Amino acid sequence: MFIYRFFSSLIIGISYPIIKLRLKSKRGKQRIGILKNGFEKCVWIHAASVGEVNAVKPLINQLLQKYPQKDFIMTTMTATGLEAAKTISPKLVVSLFPMDVLFIQKRFYNTINPELIILVETELWPNMLHIARKRKIPVVMVNARISDSSFPKYRNLRIFWKPVWKAIKAVNAQSEKDERRFIGLKFDNVVNAHNLKFCIELPEFNKTTLRKELSYSKDDFIIVWGSSRPGEEKLFKEVLIRLKEQIDNLKVVIVPRHLHRIPQVCEIFKEFDYHFYSKLEEPVDILFVDEMGILNMIYALSDIAVVGGSFFNFGGHNPLEPAFYGTSTIIGKYHHSCRDSVDRLLENNGIIVSDKKRLTDDIMNLYNNKELRKQLGLNAKQTLGLNSDSLKTNLMILEKYLK
Repeated sequence: MFIYRFFSSLIIGISYPIIKLRLKSKRGKQRIGILKNGFEKCVWIHAASVGEVNAVKPLINQLLQKYPQKDFIMTTMTATGLEAAKTISPKLVVSLFPMDVLFIQKRFYNTINPELIILVETELWPNMLHIARKRKIPVVMVNARISDSSFPKYRNLRIFWKPVWKAIKAVNAQSEKDERRFIGLKFDNVVNAHNLKFCIELPEFNKTTLRKELSYSKDDFIIVWGSSRPGEEKLFKEVLIRLKEQIDNLKVVIVPRHLHRIPQVCEIFKEFDYHFYSKLEEPVDILFVDEMGILNMIYALSDIAVVGGSFFNFGGHNPLEPAFYGTSTIIGKYHHSCRDSVDRLLENNGIIVSDKKRLTDDIMNLYNNKELRKQLGLNAKQTLGLNSDSLKTNLMILEKYLK
């Protein structure tokens, strides 16, 4: 750990004058631990990106409501995560995470003076934890998880991590498997608090109204591919060619995970009629969503949701969003990033796990069986309710550290 602290400080220390000159923007200053205003005391919540921010949103809202006298700050690793954090509450101060360099982290600690640190999932930063331990600031992990690929790395480097892991006073794991892994790594006070992602708060939509607003008819059969990743659009094109031969009034909505890829995706479907969400044109074969924050609405109006990032090895994206709207959902076999969510849905017959070869048949099976489609969606929505105790469990544990 000393070696990590020494070299991270040395490298940044040497280059700091250049970094300081280049990082003149507000966000740049945040990266070197500079905030406009500080706190006498606060609760510091740290999450990586959009998915983690959205997962912990209900918990933050409960904390803000229960402790109105306290200040809360949330940091994120990514700019998109920062934008998502800004939408939670005007009471929540947000910032980009300062670089994990000892003197930068100390500056940030001195500015915000945290009384409690809440880490979302597995945001473990050595210098951050080192300072927390030295200053006797409790750290609690919520929705904690260790991926299949990360677990052996943490296990093999326990000697390196063990001193700073002592700063972590409680681990609220998101599944039984994660609970066993944290216990195996000798963390203290580990409990299976279940997955906070099941406590999602999304806007309610009326399916009939939505379809009218977007000029779809009640007879259109709408399939959405949410958060598509490279390779998946080509796969979907092949599937679509076969589906069009069998499904009347078929309409397709494609929501790429990254909007800068829209031109590439359009090129793949150049022989099809398509339009863009931003243009609000009459529906044709394909709608490309070219704006942020629309995916949930599209899930709500669709007959079938295909969750992307899962048919090639990207780890998958959140299947609980279409589940919230009772939309029958298909996900690919590469879903290790949302493993627990998929497992819970499978236990309750609330999702179909498919692959590249079976996808067309799985879609057609749902198309031909309206009752199966309906039951799949109902089971998925019911699964969210069955796991909603996560919020209560996390709050109960955090209350021990919030005097």
